[in-house]
Amino acid sequence: MRALWRGAVSFGLVSIPVRVFGATEEHGFRFHQVHRVDGGQVRHRKVCSVCGEEVPAEELGKGYRLGDGRLVVVEPEDFEGLPSSSDHTIDVVEFVSAEQIDPIFLHRSYFLRPDEVGLPSYVLLREALERSWRMAVVKITLRRRETLAVVRPRGDLLVLHTLLWPDEVRDPGFELPEVGARPQELKMALSLVNSMTTEFDHAAFTDDYRDALEAVIEAKSSGAVIPAARGPEETGAVDLVVALQRSLERVREGKQPPVR
Repeated sequence: MRALWRGAVSFGLVSIPVRVFGATEEHGFRFHQVHRVDGGQVRHRKVCSVCGEEVPAEELGKGYRLGDGRLVVVEPEDFEGLPSSSDHTIDVVEFVSAEQIDPIFLHRSYFLRPDEVGLPSYVLLREALERSWRMAVVKITLRRRETLAVVRPRGDLLVLHTLLWPDEVRDPGFELPEVGARPQELKMALSLVNSMTTEFDHAAFTDDYRDALEAVIEAKSSGAVIPAARGPEETGAVDLVVALQRSLERVREGKQPPVR
């Protein structure tokens, strides 16, 4: 893996040289738009909306449209002049309890790998976070943009999660009417939750959709006929307590309740 960033974690007067690596990758199928008649790939040309000409890469720029319609073109040197104290430093701002970070703000994940000279300090910070059940709130500049992030221990490593800014999380735009759960329903729901509670094992789950899509692609490549998908089963209105009772019976019989 190629490092995306290289610098140091600034922890008080301690500086820990690290490199940042992407921690996740998506496994899926990348489809191309093609011409069904001859299989040719359909390519997208960058065409100017004013002159109608195709624009070469060297003539492309970044523009921001203001609310009054005016266009501001921002040049590379304009980005270089922006102030940032975290170009090569992951600045630890404060330490917080893990439960204080709402998961909705978590954005992207990265591994922090220490340089050999910084290994003792790296281990010290990792163990301090682990024993105190804390996360380090930090600032880091990635892809020319300063962002807020948290650093937490994961096994032997420190992992950095970038955070969305508060104004980047949408307001839901709706409110729910006040409805209270009936005692009998709540008791049944808690019984179902307790019956289905277990230790989470991420490796026990598989991407059924991706596996099925892979089978479809393989079948089509060999000329097989793809069977038509079955429609969803129709279900009538079921009393909530009855549905919970049936779900509990399924769990006790070793069957998971259907996902609705």
